Amino acid sequence: MLPPDLENVLSHLPQAMARVGTDLRVQWLEADFARKVGVAPTLGRNLLEVLEFGRGRDALERAVREEREHVGHVITHMMRQVRVQVRPPCEGEAPGMWLLFEPSGLDDEEAFSQVVQEVARAVGETLEVDSVCAAAVTALVRYARVRRAEVFLCEEGQQGTLRRAAVSDLASTESPEDAFDPSADPFQQALGTRRAQIGIQRGYGDSMGSIFAAVPLCAPRRTVGLLLLYKEQGASFSARELDLWTAAAGQLAVAVENARLLREAQAALRVREEFMSIASHELKTPLTPLKLSLFTMERRIGAGQPVELSSVLKSKRQVDRLVGLVDDLLDASRLELGKLELHRSPLEIGQLVAEVVDQFRHAFERSFTVDMPPRRLWVQGDRDRLEQVIVNLLENAHKYSPAGEPIHVELEELDGQARIHVKDHGIGIPGADQSQVFQRFYRARNVSHRNFGGLGLGLFISHSICNLHGGNLTLSSAEGLGSTFTVCLPRMPAREVRQLPPRVLLLDEDRLQEAEAERALRAEGFEVLTVRNGSDALRDAAHLPVDIILLSASASQKEVGLFLETFATLPRARPVPILLAGAELPAWAWEGTILCSRPYRADELIARVRNTLALTPDPGWPVAEETNPRVLEEVSARL
Repeated sequence: MLPPDLENVLSHLPQAMARVGTDLRVQWLEADFARKVGVAPTLGRNLLEVLEFGRGRDALERAVREEREHVGHVITHMMRQVRVQVRPPCEGEAPGMWLLFEPSGLDDEEAFSQVVQEVARAVGETLEVDSVCAAAVTALVRYARVRRAEVFLCEEGQQGTLRRAAVSDLASTESPEDAFDPSADPFQQALGTRRAQIGIQRGYGDSMGSIFAAVPLCAPRRTVGLLLLYKEQGASFSARELDLWTAAAGQLAVAVENARLLREAQAALRVREEFMSIASHELKTPLTPLKLSLFTMERRIGAGQPVELSSVLKSKRQVDRLVGLVDDLLDASRLELGKLELHRSPLEIGQLVAEVVDQFRHAFERSFTVDMPPRRLWVQGDRDRLEQVIVNLLENAHKYSPAGEPIHVELEELDGQARIHVKDHGIGIPGADQSQVFQRFYRARNVSHRNFGGLGLGLFISHSICNLHGGNLTLSSAEGLGSTFTVCLPRMPAREVRQLPPRVLLLDEDRLQEAEAERALRAEGFEVLTVRNGSDALRDAAHLPVDIILLSASASQKEVGLFLETFATLPRARPVPILLAGAELPAWAWEGTILCSRPYRADELIARVRNTLALTPDPGWPVAEETNPRVLEEVSARL
């Protein structure tokens, strides 16, 4: 018979006792068994129900059934490994086996203190992250009785990617731990819950695996990585031990985070110093000639002499350059603060590309070639901001290319996107710099601010604007072989494009007839632009692409000539068909030009316009087998 105070005595021991029959059914448990072991077997039920499958469990089962002594380790359902001793009954005792369970982990605060001291010593010597991690894993193996320790750090900007920063051994042969899978449950749970997790590592060959602990490196604001600790086969981690190594991992995480912050601060200081140097040079460059030019003008005015127009224009160019530099700085600041606003509207990107390229053709003595798809590509975008992107890419292509080398611009439709390619044959960008050229203030190594001006903001701003439009800006380059920048923008859905009204540019010398044609066209959903106010109105009207020109055949040759001459100077992505209205074709018209009646009849006018646009006409009106719209340049040549 057991002494009455036995339960009280057992509660003060770290070991837990149980008695089972040869069938492994639990006959008796001490009161504190669950507290000490972490699981609570049920009286009358099989003890194996609370143990994980494995060789340790099999060895325990055989020893109990064979009624022989045994010492080994088993894994509980709580993923804790405990040491178990089996004592068979003495002769004359009732059948059954006494089992003694005890934690097999290490609860050593001295080891914890030594590891923390080693980490602090490493931080004192260097803030290089990998060196600090190497010191930590070496200390853990030395003081914490673990077979292997590893540190994995989260890669910045790459969600879920872990990099092995340090490992405690340098074995030349592959070990099971080398096959690290960051997507495995214990690792993901440790990162997600910010709490240590226990797992079972596969063994070498046929040997039984060992337990490992995945301890998250928790800095104050984020999880920076994982500390992995592997025990020898048969050993385990106690709850107290996990608490200690979680605290040690916290110290290591703070060291890693401080090292990262210091590195970023040093990089920011270098960027600031470089920026201040470049900005000073860039701002001084236009200020110096501007100051000299103003001084010259002041002197001439004081002497009663006229100011030359060329001096004013030169000064204006320098002012424009200063305005551009300041605008870039303001845009960069707005982007950093998330305050750059977009004003989106339907935009035919081909028309915008044609306009910007046309500006560069007139500004520089260089060949610009443009390839356009036959159909229009519409996007929802901020016209001014996208123009800023294209201008920046063309300026870079011009700046970094030898004089006389052509610059090629191509617009294409691919995978539901409108893609603009700007290709040059200039100095190119070194491979090591290509991943950083879209960063703020970054300039490639083969670019000198003395030879090539700029603040290093253009690509950063352009890349950010493309991202704000739901697209991106990419680069393909090789040093010395030129660069190709590609702007990708999502196309407008076809349903929304079909809802956009076709644009008709109307010229009629008779105001009554013009009003009649405008009324009929607007009633059918067309957008009508009249140009009765001269060339300025025409330029404003052609800001967006024009689908067709409706021209009175009875207008004077002078009126038609001025209109077509002005329109021909405007940049266009594609040819614009012309529909003549009158009783007969004028002498300057090409044979086969489509003609509609004038005075206008609404139904015929709409049918002729749609026929010329190659759209489905209204029922009841014949469609020519082949529409033959004449391009502007051809008509202009006949006048």
